[in-house]
Amino acid sequence: MTPSNRRIARVARGLPPDGSSANVSRPKRFWRALRTALAFALVAGSSVGMAWGARKHVMTSPRFAIAEVDVIGNRCRPREAVVAESGVVAGTNVFALDLDAARTRLLVDPWIADAMLSRRLPGTVIVQVVERKAAAVVAMGDTFLTTSEGEPFKKLEPDDPVDLPLVTGLAAESIADDREGTMRTIRRAIDLAAEYDHTPLAKRIPLGEVHVQPDGSFRLVVGREGMEFVMGSPPFRRKLDQAARVVAELDRCGTKADAVLLDNESHPERVVVRMR
Repeated sequence: MTPSNRRIARVARGLPPDGSSANVSRPKRFWRALRTALAFALVAGSSVGMAWGARKHVMTSPRFAIAEVDVIGNRCRPREAVVAESGVVAGTNVFALDLDAARTRLLVDPWIADAMLSRRLPGTVIVQVVERKAAAVVAMGDTFLTTSEGEPFKKLEPDDPVDLPLVTGLAAESIADDREGTMRTIRRAIDLAAEYDHTPLAKRIPLGEVHVQPDGSFRLVVGREGMEFVMGSPPFRRKLDQAARVVAELDRCGTKADAVLLDNESHPERVVVRMR
């Protein structure tokens, strides 16, 4: 075969016409790439295995068992009750605890307005709660505790505080029919009770209840004998000062009244006393 024919034959087989071995490097590149891929796969597999092993360790190691539950922010609810309601159990793995589920369980308690849980390694769970504060007892069908915003948040139970202003006169269906309006009325009643407590009268004649009249006005029932101050509508400061002057005059005269009417909005200077 002539040199020319040999060159043609080599070109036909995909070889360099000059007889060199340039394409011999292709298998080498292939094996190098294969080795690199295998090495990467080995490293990746090792990493996954290490991660799985680490996870298994922290999920099973006694070092990460819950040993302490710190409760912060509780005043009305005992620590033991908060822990029990959260479902956090000592000895449980701290990483296995579902914090969101524990928070949801806590929010079922009417005293707890909000809650936040966190982990402090190796074995402590911190439970921070925001409790509702009772500002009044409101009788409207059932008897409820309400916040200072006028929101009824739970029915009154034997262990609940009762040294709070008592608000009466609201219909059982009022909160369902007009929630915002009812809460506004309760807030006004709480404010009126607070104003009365800051007068000299409060020490001598303790407040018994704040009664809401059918028209939304107010009257106070005070003292053991249930004397009434018919207050009408706010503002109340001037009316309370008038009530104090009337009671002082009654005391001076040695007489008692059933009611002091301070609700004449057209002539606020006029006070009517209904004697016994």
